[in-house]
Amino acid sequence: MSARGHEGLKVLIVGNVFGRDFGADFYMIMPKLLHGFIRLGCNVNVFNDREVARASTPILSTITGGMAANRKLIASCRNFRPDLLLLGHCELIQNATLAEIRYENPDLRIAYRNVDALTDAANRSRLARRADVADGIFVTTAAPIHGLLAEKAAKVHFIPNPVDLAIDTGRAFAHSDQDYDVFFAVGVRDHRVDVVEQAVSRVPQLRADIRCNPGKPPVFGAGYLAALTNARMGISISRPDDVYLYASDRMSQLLGNGLLTFVSRTTGFQDLFGEEQVVFFSSLDEIVDKLRHFARNNDQRRAIAKAGWAAAHSMFASDLVANYILERSFGEQPSETYPWQQETSTPVASAQRPNESMLR
Repeated sequence: MSARGHEGLKVLIVGNVFGRDFGADFYMIMPKLLHGFIRLGCNVNVFNDREVARASTPILSTITGGMAANRKLIASCRNFRPDLLLLGHCELIQNATLAEIRYENPDLRIAYRNVDALTDAANRSRLARRADVADGIFVTTAAPIHGLLAEKAAKVHFIPNPVDLAIDTGRAFAHSDQDYDVFFAVGVRDHRVDVVEQAVSRVPQLRADIRCNPGKPPVFGAGYLAALTNARMGISISRPDDVYLYASDRMSQLLGNGLLTFVSRTTGFQDLFGEEQVVFFSSLDEIVDKLRHFARNNDQRRAIAKAGWAAAHSMFASDLVANYILERSFGEQPSETYPWQQETSTPVASAQRPNESMLR
């Protein structure tokens, strides 16, 4: 996509980006947003608070390292003078530091991005902490359950997990020679793995690549995307799976790399995708029936996967999401109709939980 009038805008991303993971997380959300801002013509810089703290003291948790990170963020903002400060998980950065930065640069806008489930009380506390200093809070949950008080200045907005053409380069729909029929990955084994294993066991001809600990260890970096695209179909089950438009970024990774993607109806994503783009399910039996069907109907599998891939790269494109963050943060009139256009600050009827989770 072309730039949308934000050429030359300076964006400073603050969080754990380009750190000591040595590229293992290059497909995560912040690198995709960085790409999106650059495509809009923005001048983007990164401040990794954890790495700055580690460089200042050998123990990340010490007060000395945290104090150094805060001082150096102030210095970075004096040097770069950003127009937008986009905060990720930068727990070392104090609100007083952000207030000082804004005092020196009154035109600065501060946005806080949080992609974790808002059903978690600790995560809601993280949002509440930034509500006094941020102009906009951007979350990947469209249900009004963020728990912020109405008198807080920050407005809460929904954003989808982005996809990026330079990162999500897989085209699983273009192939039929993958080693696996089904891919599923979580960091640690939980009830979601049980659901997938039960489904696969009822379709014995399927070959499944299920990545979790303990068992078959997860993979990272280029190996992760290689494993993902070495399967024809992928199952997206988040924790939780019954909050409107919430999904972990694995759903965008599956769609963005061209797998036929299975998504629970309890997420409400059928408001954005059609049955010709995503395979929706409401029960274990329906997962089994549809796995069996698409294992036998390769041409249909590829057609739906390609349509889902195209829809995800259109609706969830990193520059589209980045543009939305900029427009909301600066109070600009929308330059286009965003497919998701949903503020969680304002409860709407469609933001209620569609059905009870099948995993409970």
